[in-house]
Amino acid sequence: MRSARSFRSITKLLLTAFAVIYLSGCAATHVSKIDQLSTIDGSSEIVLMPLDVELSILTAAGLTEPQAEWTQNAVQHIKTAAREEFARRNSNLLLFDAGGLNAESTLVQLQKLHEAVGYTIRLHHYGPLKLPTKNNQIDWTLGDDIAALKEHTGADYAMFVFVRDSYASAGRVAVQLLGAVAGVGVAGGTQYGFASLVDLNSGEIVWFNQLISGSGDLRTKKAADKTVTALLKTLPSAG
Repeated sequence: MRSARSFRSITKLLLTAFAVIYLSGCAATHVSKIDQLSTIDGSSEIVLMPLDVELSILTAAGLTEPQAEWTQNAVQHIKTAAREEFARRNSNLLLFDAGGLNAESTLVQLQKLHEAVGYTIRLHHYGPLKLPTKNNQIDWTLGDDIAALKEHTGADYAMFVFVRDSYASAGRVAVQLLGAVAGVGVAGGTQYGFASLVDLNSGEIVWFNQLISGSGDLRTKKAADKTVTALLKTLPSAG
């Protein structure tokens, strides 16, 4: 267990460094995906899992301080935007209802597993440790525990969303200005995340997309709509 947590921590550090290096030369949104789907059956049901979202303020020292109110607003904005996006795609999106499901042993563990697998996919498909044997193909699974989710929801697929967004404080902006005068680049707020579509019959991740941006704002619905559209842009529509 300790080694798994250590691996996840190291992975997060590598990915954060990768994002900062990438964004230091470009403030535009970067989106890339890998998938095994060309279309989604129009009769298929997709359950949107509870969103793993956290918004923070970036201090002058470069530390992130989570902001509960911002996060709560962002969750609602993303959820609404996702429902609208799936409606445009004629896909059947259900909101997850945890009633009757042991959240501690099933839901929370699946969310933690998705986070760990998502970071691993990002590291090996987009980061510095690419695996030549994967050949840019998804070959990842959330394992047998997904069967409980299938039984609980009756859906065909589950959509997992992970997002972290930070915003520069006044102190951080001052540090950036000082750095610019000295010719040193200082990173500001960063928006990054990933979404996965999991086949509930097999547990396999059949679609994955990541987003990294030096701009964007999840605190307002209009801006959140743009983020969700970018994150789900490559998801196949219902056929």
